[in-house]
Amino acid sequence: MTMRLILAGLLFLSVGTGLSGCVVRERTVAARPGTCPGGVWIEGHYGPRGRWHPGHWRCPGVVERIEID
Repeated sequence: MTMRLILAGLLFLSVGTGLSGCVVRERTVAARPGTCPGGVWIEGHYGPRGRWHPGHWRCPGVVERIEID
C-alpha cells in the first residue's frame, strides 16, 4: 500500500511538473513603418535603467523624447 502511494505521488508530481510551463504573450506589431521612409526596426531590448522596451520602428531624423523618472 505504501509503495502504491509513493508511486501515485511521483506520477502526480511528474504530470504536474510536465503540464506547467512558461506563458508566452504574443503581440501584434506594425509590419512596416507607416510614413517613415528608411525606417529601421529595433528589436525588443532592455534600456539603460533595466526597463524592457518592446520592438518598434525608428525613423531617421526623428528625435525621440525620453522621460526620466
